[in-house]
Amino acid sequence: TGVNTNKKQNTLIAMEVIVGTYEEFLLGYKFTTNENNSFVQSFADKSHAGPLKCVAVHGHFVATGATDDRIFLYDMRTRKQTNIILSHEGTINALAFTPDNSHLLSGGDDGRMIATRLNTWTTEGNWKAHKGAAVNQISCHPSGKLALSLGGDRVLCTWNLVKGRVAYRTNLKSHSTIGIQPDCLAWSPTGDYFTLCGFRAAEIWSIKTADVLVSHKTQEKPICVCWVAEEICLVGMENGKILWLDATGDEEQVVKQTEAHETRVKVMALHKDILITLSSSGEMKAWRLDIDKRKLSHLCTTNIGCRPTCLSILDLTQFGDNYGLQNDDKDDIKPTNVTIKKGVKPPERGIVTIEYDDEEEEGEKEEDENEESESEDNDSETKETSPSQKQQKSNKRKAKHVVKAQPQKKKKQKGPLLHKKPNNKNN
Repeated sequence: TGVNTNKKQNTLIAMEVIVGTYEEFLLGYKFTTNENNSFVQSFADKSHAGPLKCVAVHGHFVATGATDDRIFLYDMRTRKQTNIILSHEGTINALAFTPDNSHLLSGGDDGRMIATRLNTWTTEGNWKAHKGAAVNQISCHPSGKLALSLGGDRVLCTWNLVKGRVAYRTNLKSHSTIGIQPDCLAWSPTGDYFTLCGFRAAEIWSIKTADVLVSHKTQEKPICVCWVAEEICLVGMENGKILWLDATGDEEQVVKQTEAHETRVKVMALHKDILITLSSSGEMKAWRLDIDKRKLSHLCTTNIGCRPTCLSILDLTQFGDNYGLQNDDKDDIKPTNVTIKKGVKPPERGIVTIEYDDEEEEGEKEEDENEESESEDNDSETKETSPSQKQQKSNKRKAKHVVKAQPQKKKKQKGPLLHKKPNNKNN
């Protein structure tokens, strides 16, 4: 995403809005600033086995995390899945690429913050960031040397990414304005400020003083934050409005609000001077941003038909001047040559049902009955079967009906062929 520089954008803007949903879908919508100004759906991918929690875009890479403990990587040059990262053992809550596109930072419910190198897809850092508490949010500094992480322990960690360790910790429990659930962690474009929000407050912190610079009490709960200039950020509210926050502390600008949606503003993202907003009802809007007038001009609206959870923007101009104008209905993302990182088998999806022919089932029952009658004749002298014999017999019967499910083989299996019954019969 890009930040508005207060200059008029005369060039054609072509982008693809990447949306994660509760319904496990990753959706893509192409948008180009032309006479029509409309969203055109470009793909719908359902690789995750749970609701998506986060999505990150940098260059031609798209990374997604969900409640299925997995991180999927997509190369948008080929529009195919390239990697699956299985480093976490819990829900993936946060993803962030470093500005130089060398690493992917991830945080999850397992309390781990992990740095994965992109060119080799190897884990180069694995930290217990918040003493076992979940890592809820991660934001990387524009310089790539620092990062912030926010955990379930209500501690804000500042990371030295050069040395790979925590520089210092800020306990937010003493900040009554933030409340018990701090949220909306985001660096400003220059890295001089960052935002934190609470239940009824939105704050801008200064990195120079390591303290609150601007604090604004709100009537509704802040849901999301998007920086649009060096000292200005937008806060999406639960009542569907967008609040303008100014790091200069000008109260007249702080109270500026814009009506955006009828329901809560769930996520926002900016690309150049185009702002994309999504409500919890699935309504997606594109706006033209005017920083000087503190104004949003509506361009177009669509409904994605799902409940959004996360949002990011892919710049299509990096793939060629005409790429953004091509809206091919068959432009779906497809998995191919996927490399799984970490020696752990991913959770299986679906159930393989093994079916038997009726004739073979009946023959199998008769064979079991014959075996039981023969076993009774052979054991008539002792009138009792040892425990080991019972266990062997039970295992044989179970083995006849157990077939290991192979997801890649969907052919109908005929009859129990794993263990063939011996023909030795004792008279």
